[in-house]
Amino acid sequence: MRLTPHVVMTALRRAGLLAGLAAVAALTGPFHYADLRLPFPDTVAHALLAYGLTVLAFAAFPRSRSGDVVRIAFGLAIASEMAQALVGREMSLHDVLGDSAGIAAAYAPVAIGRLRELTRTHPHLTFGELRRIDPRNARPSRAVLVLETIAEA
Repeated sequence: MRLTPHVVMTALRRAGLLAGLAAVAALTGPFHYADLRLPFPDTVAHALLAYGLTVLAFAAFPRSRSGDVVRIAFGLAIASEMAQALVGREMSLHDVLGDSAGIAAAYAPVAIGRLRELTRTHPHLTFGELRRIDPRNARPSRAVLVLETIAEA
């Protein structure tokens, strides 16, 4: 088998799926953090797990916007705490804060890189102006949609 970007992406997606399933099993299973005897608090473990899963998601989904990946990761962090409450484990704000710190640590280099790029390409535009000229946000105008509808009829 030849090593291609497609092969690497497929492997990353499979690893992400397995890591996600392992995280679900660890967070909702009958395990207790104290049983693991790790040398750091539970909140740090959550931060490390969230960091690793977020970095893996960035790598596995290169066409997804990094902000969308972060929002989904944060949503999953909240959902994991809710799932723990459903299976009789303790739901903790500290764990969500740890997850948030891990996600933020994974996102920080991406955000800094984007800011550096914007500083090089459009140093004097406001963020609102940048949003308006961003081709990813382009939507056809209402007039174009009306004309397309009339043309189809």
